[in-house]
Amino acid sequence: MRRAIFLVALLCAGFLFAREISLGEFELWERDGLMNSIWCSVMVRDGTSFVTGLSLNDFEITETAYDKYGDLIEERPVSFDNIYYQFDGEGFWEKSVNSDKLDIVFLIDCTGSMYERMEEIKEELLKFVDRLRANNTDFRIVVAEYSVEDEPGWPSGNEADRFLGPAMINEIKQEIHGLSTAGEGWNFTWAYDAFLWTSDLDWREDARKIVVIITDVFTDSVYGPNWYFSSGCNTSMYAVDFALRETGIQLYYCQPEQNKMAQVELEESYSQLVNDRVRLSNFDALEKINNQVRRLSWPFDQREIELKNLPVVDSKYYFAWLSDWSDYDFVSKVEVKITVSGANDIASFVYYPLYNPDATIAERVSEKDITLVVKDESGLSMLGRSNVLVQLYKVMGELDRMEAVTGESDENGVVNFGKRPVGRYYYMLYADGRPADRYDQLCYTARGWIEVGLDSATPTEITAFTKSKSAELFRAFGLLREIRELEIYSDKIEAFVENAEEWLEGLKENGLTLVELEAVKRFNTALAAIVNCSGYACTVQTRASDDALKVVEKIDGMIRKAEEVAEKLASAKQIFTSIVNTFIDIITGNWSGATANLTIQELVDRLVSYVKSELLDDIMETVEQKLTEIIRDPEKIVGYFESYVKNWVRQKLSPDQIKDNVYSFVEQELVYEKFTSHVERQIEKLLFESQKLVQENAEKHWDVDERSSLIRESFYEMRGNLMSDLFEVSYKALSEKDSIDDWESCLSTLRELIPLIVEFIELFEVRYPELSSIKAGLETLYEALDTMGALTRTYELALKVDYLNPLSERVQQIVDMVFQFK
Repeated sequence: MRRAIFLVALLCAGFLFAREISLGEFELWERDGLMNSIWCSVMVRDGTSFVTGLSLNDFEITETAYDKYGDLIEERPVSFDNIYYQFDGEGFWEKSVNSDKLDIVFLIDCTGSMYERMEEIKEELLKFVDRLRANNTDFRIVVAEYSVEDEPGWPSGNEADRFLGPAMINEIKQEIHGLSTAGEGWNFTWAYDAFLWTSDLDWREDARKIVVIITDVFTDSVYGPNWYFSSGCNTSMYAVDFALRETGIQLYYCQPEQNKMAQVELEESYSQLVNDRVRLSNFDALEKINNQVRRLSWPFDQREIELKNLPVVDSKYYFAWLSDWSDYDFVSKVEVKITVSGANDIASFVYYPLYNPDATIAERVSEKDITLVVKDESGLSMLGRSNVLVQLYKVMGELDRMEAVTGESDENGVVNFGKRPVGRYYYMLYADGRPADRYDQLCYTARGWIEVGLDSATPTEITAFTKSKSAELFRAFGLLREIRELEIYSDKIEAFVENAEEWLEGLKENGLTLVELEAVKRFNTALAAIVNCSGYACTVQTRASDDALKVVEKIDGMIRKAEEVAEKLASAKQIFTSIVNTFIDIITGNWSGATANLTIQELVDRLVSYVKSELLDDIMETVEQKLTEIIRDPEKIVGYFESYVKNWVRQKLSPDQIKDNVYSFVEQELVYEKFTSHVERQIEKLLFESQKLVQENAEKHWDVDERSSLIRESFYEMRGNLMSDLFEVSYKALSEKDSIDDWESCLSTLRELIPLIVEFIELFEVRYPELSSIKAGLETLYEALDTMGALTRTYELALKVDYLNPLSERVQQIVDMVFQFK
């Protein structure tokens, strides 16, 4: 019995002490004599497995102080009661992860229409964070709002665009709780722009990369109407396609079906008849050409994002606290011991507040000012003051938690941090005090590590990289692909695309300087405006061609209808003759036609002859008059109608027989002459001006404030003068119009003859009921002709053709205005 009890006790003891604790890392920050900020990490194992899910209460941490003779001064437990010295947190964090590395960014549409869905989305996001933690995914996450014009609101502010990981669960949830909506107006949101902004984040190369966009409207694109904003959307669907392929990011979009979107069609922003390329550039269109794009259920179900169920491969518990021995005059050595419940192991380390282990005095600061030389990507030193701000952070683990230590601006490309404590710092570089969310703002960016020694720092020189260069190149290549896909594409446009791509590839290979970025931004903004206008021109080309075909078809239908009535009338001449012979006295005394010295036979013959020989001329004259009223230079299209359309109607050709001729005429004689030829000249000029800007300023220092101001002024004037009302103007020209057909007032011969014949029929239709259908055909002929809508369609055709003139006038000014302040 005693033996059994002993074995049980032994087994229990074995289980009790199966856990092993070992020290990972430790570091002193803000070393200040007897008050030191400390962080450390430990690992807890049970055999070969990591022990996860422990709390701070499962650990005991003590500090034991000794004097210079090695005598004990005091032993006391560590307290976690000063958030300032605990990386602005609770001082205890767990990071237990499996081998599934996941970097994920959520971009949430925060416009007013999302109000009813926002709480539901936030709940799903919170559940997703809990899943990440429970699954031990090695994740990093950004949760950001976006709308129009502004850069997404990153969790840690514009000065620290970075991911948050497992050690920042509380901060992540705070960001989720803080999501909100604003605004009463309705607009497309700039989801594609928001996606491209993520290109400056510090993605891990070996991680799965996902961007999730949640919105209840179409994503805006280069074809959108929102050019009245100071920034505007220069991004095409193809820009995101290029970005996805190059970066390996997966794009998940969460969006309702079109008929359930917020304000699917609104005259102020979108019309399927006017700018349908907005719809054709939406996420679902991108999904068809790129298998890295996937649709999620609306309004958002986080379970659709796959997390891999894998074993934990790394587990650390982090502690951060203030070690305060300032009550004593002297403490030589402090030993830190960490134990965990269920183990008899101790993890420990020693630090020396006043003296180093070799008995030398511990230095709190460097003996000299720590300076960094900052150069741009071309190797040029900066001139002037406050070009950049370099922020130093103390870091726990692998960027698991960070806390700003100091931030300094440069003077002539040199940043002086003063006397800094010896140690390792992480730096982030930004354009100092400038709105990074403005498209017209030039900025720098950089990240890296600095080792501060007693009298110097390593490295001594850092490179300020051009911010948003990847996004701008993606935009540029996307716009070139976009213009390739337009119906107005020509040989000259193809030559431009090839030359522009060659220029951009050269910039991409060497890295973009600030000068080159400005050139690309100007290039993109001008080309985007031209593409936007060209989208409307392509709508004109397609719809005007369809209109011209329909006009032919409708005129042909009018002639056929009139001929049908005339044929019935002619077939009734024998009845009319019989009536005249039988009721000559009645007719002579009662019918106004007789008093006008016209016989019924003469009236019928005249109407039938008119329909066969003259009606088409009168209809065509009315159509051509409507074209002439609207089109500023109508000769070409009126001549085309005179030369071709009239003959096609006479020959009763079908639309299929004339389609190629009509489309070729509209494309070559109208759209090319009035619009495309001007585009060809402007894009050649655009490439020349962009390359010239780089060539003339390649070796110059670029002042970000001065240059950004010039860019802003150029873009503002171009957008305001040329693009702000473009959708409204286009809507007037391209949308469907109310009927304006009134053929009774136009066809005077019919107006004179039909009432007389109807009057005659009314005298005898009771006795001859077979005349009633002829009477009805005559009485409703005008209504039938009006219903065909030939004049309305002609009016719409004229508006579209004439619209090419102001559209072309705008295109011819875009490049000059984009480059006017340089």
